[in-house]
Amino acid sequence: MKFNSTRGKVKGCTFEEALFSPGYQADGGLLLPETIPTLSKGTLKSWANLSFSDICKEFLSLFVSEDEIPRQDLSDAIDKAYARLEFPEVVHLAQLVDGLNILEMFHGPTLAFKDLSTFVVGQLMGFFLQKQKKHVTLLVGTSGDTGSSSIQAVKGVEGIDIVVLFPKGRISNIQERSMTTVDADNIHVFGVDGSSDDADVPIRSVSLDQEFRFRHNLGTVNSINIARVLCQAVSFFYVYFKLCPSCDGVVEIIAPSGAGGNVAGGVIASKMGLPVKLVCAVNGNDIIHRSISQGDFSRKEKVIPTLSPAIDIQNPYNLERILSLFSNNDCNLIRELFTKQETEGAVRIPDDLLQKVHSTLTSHGCTDDAVKTTMQRCWKENGYLLCPHTAVGVACYYHKLAQRAGENSQIKHSVVLATASPAKFPEAVSTAGLTPEDNPIVEKWLQLPSKETIMTIDQDWEEILRNKVEEITRRVEGL
Repeated sequence: MKFNSTRGKVKGCTFEEALFSPGYQADGGLLLPETIPTLSKGTLKSWANLSFSDICKEFLSLFVSEDEIPRQDLSDAIDKAYARLEFPEVVHLAQLVDGLNILEMFHGPTLAFKDLSTFVVGQLMGFFLQKQKKHVTLLVGTSGDTGSSSIQAVKGVEGIDIVVLFPKGRISNIQERSMTTVDADNIHVFGVDGSSDDADVPIRSVSLDQEFRFRHNLGTVNSINIARVLCQAVSFFYVYFKLCPSCDGVVEIIAPSGAGGNVAGGVIASKMGLPVKLVCAVNGNDIIHRSISQGDFSRKEKVIPTLSPAIDIQNPYNLERILSLFSNNDCNLIRELFTKQETEGAVRIPDDLLQKVHSTLTSHGCTDDAVKTTMQRCWKENGYLLCPHTAVGVACYYHKLAQRAGENSQIKHSVVLATASPAKFPEAVSTAGLTPEDNPIVEKWLQLPSKETIMTIDQDWEEILRNKVEEITRRVEGL
């Protein structure tokens, strides 16, 4: 399988090249598989009783040729990645009252769903780096959970350094400490005086500098990396089979969304033949919701701090992949839309493209008040504590439940993807009038010493980032 840019000028990348790409291509686009394999109903049924890790093996083997990673090595890498998670089945499906299903995807070392994909990506990178004796420096911007998950994925791994930028003071204290308490020579953490979108600006600028990128062998484990998106698609297959093993019905999957990587994985699964309807659930930072529901792809002036900080994003870069997939890879249209949006800050998504999107994907937005009400209702009805991001998804479910009362629907089951443990967000839980839960991983983070470098608003963040990358390269080269 080869990978092409959404904007059409970069083509034929191998999986290894895609894996180690810093995300943005020379033409400004993002990578997608050259073709999307179609799975027959027979193939889907043959996967229905597989474990999470075995589905991942079958799925990734469709995109990674044995010439690049032999099947046994791919299997070993996936097994090693998931061996670090608490549950043998990797994830857990909680079935609650009123037909509410919640897929708990947070039973990993960082208590967030990102572990399911970053750990696999880290192992795949390790496979190539060990074979070729190379070094890569990963640049990661995080709105809360990607940073800690990426750090844990590569901590102490030979041949990898990681530089993480997080929005200082805009995520929970526990999210911060999950990154700043990691003591390893290959981990470099910066707190920036701004939003996560602000942190992405110097990363993008450095990544698009082709000479600098290749000189220092830069990469990323953000969901701008297509390997992350592919790994995230696995959850959609797994939960579909848990709810509909006969493969004879449609399952609605509601995903709390920030940069849109999880939903992009769901769209790929749908294009492969998985019978799902997808819903992007967002908070007050509603650019994905406005884009999908109204075609209004415009940035607001500032990111709005909310109770669900990991999805406080106004630059959902995976929307480019989503629209590309629904446009049948119309690279001219995608290049025109996203170039205009980047230069002018706003663009109208064509109605015919929106119609194609709506055949599979819709969206829903909610306020912080709705998040608090949802957390309270779920606790009252189920004794089940939600993280504020998962509550964004459950708020969408409750809204749809009221709408569908008395209706016949093609939707056989509905499920919300739970993105993080509520233990990471005691402030939000308390704000909702509920009691935060204890967690031994969180307790450990709170007790360890913290270390980070602050980027203040008056500093040149790009220069600081470049200097750090150059420092890492000098160390690696022994200069």
